[in-house]
Parts: sequence; C-alpha cells; structure tokens
Amino acid sequence: MPVKDLLKQNRNWLIMAAAIFAAGSFFAYLSPAFQANPLTGLDGQFEELEQLFAIFLANPPLITALLVFLNNFVAMVQMLFLGVLAGLSPLATLFLNGYLLGAVAALFKAEGSPVLLMLVAGILPHGLFELSALFLCGAFGLKLGYHCLAAPLPEMTRRQSFRHIWKEIVSLIPLIVTLLLAAAIIEIFVTAPIVARLG
Repeated sequence: MPVKDLLKQNRNWLIMAAAIFAAGSFFAYLSPAFQANPLTGLDGQFEELEQLFAIFLANPPLITALLVFLNNFVAMVQMLFLGVLAGLSPLATLFLNGYLLGAVAALFKAEGSPVLLMLVAGILPHGLFELSALFLCGAFGLKLGYHCLAAPLPEMTRRQSFRHIWKEIVSLIPLIVTLLLAAAIIEIFVTAPIVARLG
C-alpha cells in the first residue's frame, strides 16, 4: 500500500499519538511543581542526556550525526516492538518525550529566557522530522497493542491483525529512517550551531 494512503487510513492513530505527546508537554509546562522548580524529579534525566550528548559531541560532526540517528532509531524500533504489550511502551514514550519538552520550556520560562525562541531555534529545525518519526512509531505501536490484545481488526484474528499491522510498519520503515537521518543531520549541523550562538 502506498505510504500516502497508509498515513491517511491511520490518521486517527497519528492524531492520538500527537495528542499524548502534547498532553505530556502541557502537563509538565503547566504543573505547579514545575512553576516553583522546573527541575523537579528530572535532575537525573537531564544529567544523563547531557552526558550522552557530550559523548556524541566528542566525535566528528558526521559521526555524531550517525550516533544520534542510531540512538533515535533504536528507541523508535523498541517502541514499535513493545507496542504489542498493550501499547504501553509507545504510550509512555510519547508522554515522557512531551513531558521532557514541557519541562525544558518551563525551565527556560523560569530563567526568563524566551520560550518561543527556544522552540523555534532549538527544537523546530530538526524537531519537524524527529517528531514526525516519533508520532509515526507511536501511532503504529499503539495500533499494534490495541488490535493484538483488545480488539482484532475486522474479520481478522489477533495473529492476523499482528501480521497485517506489521506489514504496514515495514512499509513505513524507509520513511522513518529518512526522517530520523534528516533530523540527526539537521540537529548537528544546523540546530547545534544556532543554539551555540544564542548561548
């Protein structure tokens, strides 16, 4: 099935994935706890991200972009595979990624920095591609979990539903790889220099 038709047929799942991500973002950004202390409960996670990014940046830019791509690709594939477990992995991954973005925005706000500038300069260039891949994997991970456990596809068994949805996922892999490659290259060669200048 053409990717365009596949996306159109699964529009509701894509909307659901984006909504879960947005819920996580708004929950963190508007949380009273984050208004008082934006790093509440996230100190360790931010430290891990900083350490991981420091390791990446110790390599030449092209190698760094490849490492970022591989890290994101493994995370996306894991989310898809674990979607069969009632869709819990994509649900948690979507919400947590949104939550982290909301927490970063809350931190910028608390420091008096322009949140919109952070989103446009630090997220938007590569985020358009990376979030598209995230929503795709999240949507089909949720679909896989729902139709393999709760309710099979019409006129199909759960096993047949799994095979059908997995064929859809395989059809999307080239698009997901392309999006993640573009995101990694833009993040290292475009976003990082912009953020460095703003800093």
